[in-house]
Amino acid sequence: MANLLLVTSNGTGMGHLTRQAAVALSLSDTHTATLFSLSPGLPLATGLGIPGEYCPSYDRPWIATRNWNSYLRDRLVAIAEETRADAVLFDGVAPYPGIAHAAAALRHVAFIWLRRGMWKNTNDRALGKGAFFDLVIEPGDLASAHDIGPTAALESQRIRPISILEPLGLLPRDEARRRLGLPLDRPVALVTLGSGRLGDVVGPGRVAVETLLAETPDWQVAVTRSPVALNEIPVEQAERITTLSGIYPLATFFSAFDMAVSSAGYNAVHELVPSGVPSLMVANTSTRTDDQVARALGLERQNLALATTDVDLEAVAEKLASLISDQTRNALSESAGATLEAMTGATEAGVTATAFAATFDHRRMTLAQSARRGVERVKEGVRNVLGDERTETLKKALGRQPSPVHQRATVRVVDAMGGAGGDPTELAFVPAVTSADLRQDQPVEHLLDGSSTGYEDRRREIIERYYDVVR
Repeated sequence: MANLLLVTSNGTGMGHLTRQAAVALSLSDTHTATLFSLSPGLPLATGLGIPGEYCPSYDRPWIATRNWNSYLRDRLVAIAEETRADAVLFDGVAPYPGIAHAAAALRHVAFIWLRRGMWKNTNDRALGKGAFFDLVIEPGDLASAHDIGPTAALESQRIRPISILEPLGLLPRDEARRRLGLPLDRPVALVTLGSGRLGDVVGPGRVAVETLLAETPDWQVAVTRSPVALNEIPVEQAERITTLSGIYPLATFFSAFDMAVSSAGYNAVHELVPSGVPSLMVANTSTRTDDQVARALGLERQNLALATTDVDLEAVAEKLASLISDQTRNALSESAGATLEAMTGATEAGVTATAFAATFDHRRMTLAQSARRGVERVKEGVRNVLGDERTETLKKALGRQPSPVHQRATVRVVDAMGGAGGDPTELAFVPAVTSADLRQDQPVEHLLDGSSTGYEDRRREIIERYYDVVR
């Protein structure tokens, strides 16, 4: 029996968490999985029955900036030992140095990077951190033949695409519509353009909704708000609009829709296309790493979807007008739906990770791993000498994205969440949280539900180490 610790970054949406949830749900009964995430969306994934624990990201203002990677290391080591993890599987774009520090402390635990492909040529520093890991697994992509980025040439264990549809499947059409509050007697179009954190989704969203309202008078239009959305898409004619909020995972409801307008992120593509929903993929051009333009155009060339970008609003209207045609939708639905049988990557990721862990003895650092960790130690030394603010100023001068600078928070530990907004002087040390709780100003130290007394004591020691605790 193998135990996996599935780690995700904070992210800008639910993509990392949803892939890891798919892996957890696809594991055989002989293996177990625990989520460990920096994303406030974690409670949505644990709502699927997967145990998990939240860890505050570096952008939360509670842990001193210079100490955050040490804090992450201590949290990772503690939960890995509590769950007796055989492997740590990280899904994220930028591996944190704290992960490398945890790997150094957990010599008998395999560290694996679940790194999707289709990268832009803009993030070589993150790719260099592949040296933190003992294995890299790359989930397949329906547009991988059109991947011209740096990951295409890198060594990795390649598997088929990961989709939450593999373990959960699609609901029957009428049931999906009833549960979403959609009419049963008319066609329904879905407009879902991501979380709103990257780029301007309001522009293409407005164009898509206005086009649908004008060109399909007998249709209903469903508009999503991501669980982590910051913006809303403005709409008119409210009687023809249904707003879908807090639906997770939405993919299981895709049988309800006759067409879709979607972002071209990894999860959206590998959920909508296999569902057979004829779709217009609107590539987000402002993503730092994910090459949504290449993915969307690759799908269009294979007749799996139509494609445009979020900056070409005229093309959004034109392509959507084409998608409204029954002939176009029928052709796309037939070719797209045939890809469902290829969505076996979640099971393959679990099998690959557990098989690798079964033969993993202990970490013998390669020259590349040793060199990379040496670089991280030098960087930490520079930060200690310069201080946080000067370090971030230097990073900006070098053209790198600076991080927020935080100081050590002074808190009083309590065993319950506060009211709306929370009290920033009270640190809630609790085994149960909601996504709303994790977005409050109140600091949270989430405790894995059902964990041992020894683990709780260890977590209290970590709290004392990284917060100024008053009584």
